[in-house]
Amino acid sequence: MKHHLRLCLLLLFLAGNQVVAQEKFVTLSGRVTDAGNHQPVIYANIQLKNGSIGTIANAGGEFIFKIAEKFWKDSLLISCIGYKTITMSLTSGSLQDMDIRMEPSVYLLPVVSVNVRDGFGILKHMISSIPENYDTADVRLTAFYRENIRLAGDTINFNESVLDIYKTYHTSRDHKDQIHIIKGRKKKVDWSKDPQLYSWIANITNTAYSSLNEDLQKYLDAKYNILNERNFRYYTCDYKETVREGDRNLLVLYLQPKEDSRKALVHAKLYIEEATGALVRCEMETTPAGIDYVNRHQKGGIGHTIMSKIVKATLDFTKLSLVITYKKYRSKTYLSTIQRHWECVVNSKKREMKDVQWIGDFHLLVTDVNTNSLQRFATGISNDKESMNHEVGNDYDPTFWENYNILLPVLEDSLQQKKETTQPSTKAMLVSNRQNGFTQADTLRGMLSPLRSCYDVSFYHLDVDVNPDTRSIQGRNKIRFKVMVPFNLMQLDLYANMHIEKILYGDQSLSFTRKDDAVFVRFPATLPAGSEETIAVYYNGVPQVPDFNIPMHGGVLWDKDEEGNPWIQMVCQGSGASLWWPNKDHLSDEPDSMRIWITVPNGVTEISNGRLQRTTPAGTNKTRYEWLVSYPINNYNATFCIGKYAHFKDAYISSHDTLTIDYYVMPYNLERGRTMFAQVKPMLACFEQHFGKYPFPRDGFTLLESPYPMEHQSGVCIGKIKEGMRLDYTPMVWHESAHEWWGNAISCKDIADMWIHEAFATYAEALMMECSDGKAMGVAYLDEQKDHVNNKEPVTGVYNVNHIHYNIGDMYTKGSLMLNTFRFVLDNDTLWFNLLKDIQQHFRYQTLSSDELVSYICQRTRTNYTWFFEQYLKYTCLPRLEISLKEHGANLQLKYRWQADVSGFKMPVKVTVAPGRFGFIYPTTDWQMITLKQMKEDDFEVDEDHFYIQVAEA
Repeated sequence: MKHHLRLCLLLLFLAGNQVVAQEKFVTLSGRVTDAGNHQPVIYANIQLKNGSIGTIANAGGEFIFKIAEKFWKDSLLISCIGYKTITMSLTSGSLQDMDIRMEPSVYLLPVVSVNVRDGFGILKHMISSIPENYDTADVRLTAFYRENIRLAGDTINFNESVLDIYKTYHTSRDHKDQIHIIKGRKKKVDWSKDPQLYSWIANITNTAYSSLNEDLQKYLDAKYNILNERNFRYYTCDYKETVREGDRNLLVLYLQPKEDSRKALVHAKLYIEEATGALVRCEMETTPAGIDYVNRHQKGGIGHTIMSKIVKATLDFTKLSLVITYKKYRSKTYLSTIQRHWECVVNSKKREMKDVQWIGDFHLLVTDVNTNSLQRFATGISNDKESMNHEVGNDYDPTFWENYNILLPVLEDSLQQKKETTQPSTKAMLVSNRQNGFTQADTLRGMLSPLRSCYDVSFYHLDVDVNPDTRSIQGRNKIRFKVMVPFNLMQLDLYANMHIEKILYGDQSLSFTRKDDAVFVRFPATLPAGSEETIAVYYNGVPQVPDFNIPMHGGVLWDKDEEGNPWIQMVCQGSGASLWWPNKDHLSDEPDSMRIWITVPNGVTEISNGRLQRTTPAGTNKTRYEWLVSYPINNYNATFCIGKYAHFKDAYISSHDTLTIDYYVMPYNLERGRTMFAQVKPMLACFEQHFGKYPFPRDGFTLLESPYPMEHQSGVCIGKIKEGMRLDYTPMVWHESAHEWWGNAISCKDIADMWIHEAFATYAEALMMECSDGKAMGVAYLDEQKDHVNNKEPVTGVYNVNHIHYNIGDMYTKGSLMLNTFRFVLDNDTLWFNLLKDIQQHFRYQTLSSDELVSYICQRTRTNYTWFFEQYLKYTCLPRLEISLKEHGANLQLKYRWQADVSGFKMPVKVTVAPGRFGFIYPTTDWQMITLKQMKEDDFEVDEDHFYIQVAEA
């Protein structure tokens, strides 16, 4: 073997005047079988003796291998672990349809030296040697990938690609495997007979990425990894034999489930290099328990379940097998091949299909290892949520390659000719957050200082002219406020790039100064407490546009629709409303009502908040849209969205009243919009059931298609309706609509507590699933949210500095999972859903803090749960339930305690207290012990479906 595992595929990097494709080739083909039992030798290696090119046999032992003319004088080596290597001359006999039979090669130790070997001892030695044998640094790989899916013997998806892989060892949300498809092809398959079914069963979520997730040595701590020592108790591990491969001995271990073990999910056969303890090969196949687990938990989650209902078909696994091999490069071993074979049955009464066989083969072959000058990809990264069938492109090129059959020495430094680097934007490096610190400007923006708390805004009248040609706005905002304490100096807010023409107090012009984005307005005399005053700020400028490299960076989106018409939207939740209009830009102060007038060119429609009162001609070729919001509204919710819209109406009639609903969509999406919005009334019914009456009935409920989704009060933006998107399953519509209750009807006082908006709205998505499809579907929906939790920063932000420009994803997902956990801590759905309605009623049309909400929850439930919310909101770590299990005869001894950041953490949690039955235990931070009658270790589970925690076995 060459010291450098460095192979590349022909035609991969054609450059300059190379004409490699015109070189003459000879094609070898054949089948490799076991000489004794005539079974195929799966994934046997076929390569040139003196060259670095080769291929491997498929699951049937078959191969095709093309060799360039210059290599014809070489010899062919056929090898596989456990078999004697065969050397064949390329000049002897027929090279087509060869029948190659391999003799087993068992290396028997002399009788006098045979000892009983401890299988688990060998396995544990292999695991402890991983840091020495297996490269635990990031690595760059080139690989061939093939996906082949058949239904009843007919191909329904066949694609191949060359992959450039950035493979990590220490994986996190921001540092994970990346795949770039260098070249790909797929076979054209006719799905016209049943496009809905074929699209569902042929497009598997990116199997190239999931193949990398099979790396046993990388994911040692994975819950069901056979190398996770927690799982050893479910298996027996026996040393069977020593086999010879080349000049090394390989120890063969058989890992088998213990009798009646329901948690042993696979049978496995491992080959371990005797001299070093390095893992060379692992073969696995699911047990019946494994098949049952996969069918219940691993078929694609909530998306799969929903599509199964829509398509009216089921796809159930009957067999899964996996072969992983590792090869040495220099002093370390690296992933070499991953071969996955899946068998399923498809059933559909609608189609009269019963147990129709579905087979999928997924092969990854690493052809190049590079450990030097590694940089992550900045562009061209394959989407891990899309299928490979979608990602590789549309054409099937017969000159591309056939099997793993045209492998050539790498072109000189081919992978290093272009390096893609990630250059963070300057702004992204300068934004204020925990890492970069905060400035005086952040305090001016985020602090409720005396110059702000001295007055309370009661009404805004915003009158703005939007000019799409110059991307500018000009207007005026009248601010009516109540004087809380006497003052003659107040703070307003308007971004420094926006020009203030004048500020009028009646007919009198007021003096003002500016610092950063703050505006300090001086009155000629002290205003008395209790008085109602009005000022008008006249201004103009070009508002900022969003920089999507900066989290929560807002501005005006100057977009175009699919027909080239202007499509303009204001989004400013994070950056603040003062980026486009002057106001008291602090979440604690909402006007009681607001008038919004937006003037736009004729020919487009403008949608803001509340109800449209009238449209008025405004000069030459302009129209003013006059809106009135009759409820309190937070500043970032005030908005405009401008485009050539189609408009239709509906009404939601409930026991409470009749609610008018207005829909605005692009004309070319009118029918899609009608289909999508058919779910709105059931959604409103679900939310009213759990949260109480829709909070803004006077203003009605408006949903509009928009460049960007955003929860603008009574004018909810849902993003773009795209061709091919699911119209019957739109969590974005649910989420943004739920904000009418959570974020609009009640709002946080400081953006650091924005989890009150986002956690409840994200949880509402799961409740919508529960309302429409049952509790189990809600649980499945929540389970998928776990994959999106980062646990890098606390859910709550830093107070008084407008802390928002960071990854706030945990406010959504971790917050939602926290709420669901609290539901099951209460263990009383009547109490839980009454609590949600009571929160809405108690705080409606008010702003509140996290502490105020938690205090109310404790008061309402008559229990102090402060410790619960502090752990989930103020710390990054999940509470960890530490357990110790020990069987005593027919009983199971369970020791348990919490490890948490909050002292006195004492959350009850459900575990199996009898076979098949969950019950509560009440851990504290001190060890406790109970005996569970008539239970084995195999029977024990912690209810992680309903409690978002970590579980660690001591």
